[in-house]
Amino acid sequence: MFVATPPSRRQLLRGAGLIGAAAFAAACGIEGGAAEPGTRTVDHLRGTTAVPDDPQRIVTVGFSDQDPVLALGGTLVGVTDWYGDYEFATWPWAQPKLGEQRPAVLNKGKFTGTPEYRYEEIAALRPNLILGLYTEMNSEQYERLSRIAPTVGPPVGHKEFTAPWDVATRLVGDALGRRGDADRAIAGVNEKVAQARGAHPEFAGRTAVVVERFQPGSTFVRSPGDPRSRLLTELGFTVPEVAGSGSGGNDGTNLPDERMAELDQDVLVWNIGSTPAVRTEIEGLPIYRTVPAVRAGRSVFIDDPLVSAAWTWGTVLSIPTAVDALASSIARVMTR
Repeated sequence: MFVATPPSRRQLLRGAGLIGAAAFAAACGIEGGAAEPGTRTVDHLRGTTAVPDDPQRIVTVGFSDQDPVLALGGTLVGVTDWYGDYEFATWPWAQPKLGEQRPAVLNKGKFTGTPEYRYEEIAALRPNLILGLYTEMNSEQYERLSRIAPTVGPPVGHKEFTAPWDVATRLVGDALGRRGDADRAIAGVNEKVAQARGAHPEFAGRTAVVVERFQPGSTFVRSPGDPRSRLLTELGFTVPEVAGSGSGGNDGTNLPDERMAELDQDVLVWNIGSTPAVRTEIEGLPIYRTVPAVRAGRSVFIDDPLVSAAWTWGTVLSIPTAVDALASSIARVMTR
């Protein structure tokens, strides 16, 4: 289950013949075997793909995939819009990396939470690499994309939308032939997170839970494996599974308001940057005021749109924007 900020997939919705495309079609979706000359093989959730040694026309179909591509110096010709009214579907933390690139935005303003791959538009961009890491991609979708260009799907070993940011960054590094750059970028982010963790030893051993509000009557509880929760873990917190939030490897679960008392952790961290007005609704709930962390004054609202989005995107480029502000906001209530 994928729930994003703003609202999620389940909550909102319960060619051919182009020059250059055919040249790569045979190299896509190859299961095992050696790479063709001028290519290398990359393993991912949908199989093994032979990708060009130096792809220069990259299309991203994952909601946040443009960030690791830009971080590693890749060249984008098309990106997929998630949310936020920013040029080229690229948030401020990644804008400097665009340089002179002007990628087409495939679904501007039409985010639903469900991948709706625009195959004809993608083909018209003549990509020689398609990346779909932070997205759902079934076998049929993968095969259709692979007929356009070599396609790399989500990382192996992780349910869709739950792969850690460093795993995704390394996979992009492998696809671009820039694994060394990926490792260096990851090390830089890890150092920044470590500095924030060192500045707040009070986080160590304390429990926290990430919560969001998408509709009246329920709260979405992020699983320990969700990227938002993972950042709290990296800051020193323990993020337990609450109300089955991590069952089946999902990124979270809906908790009805009548069960809100189950949010019995040291601190509640509300991610509401895309809908800050919802704070009034939350604080007006009688049961909210009975939650131990709330009574103790340890309920934190992350309502700054940029900080909230950077935390939600959880990428090699966005985390440095989020981590200090997030840690500082939480630290203000940890002495209570």
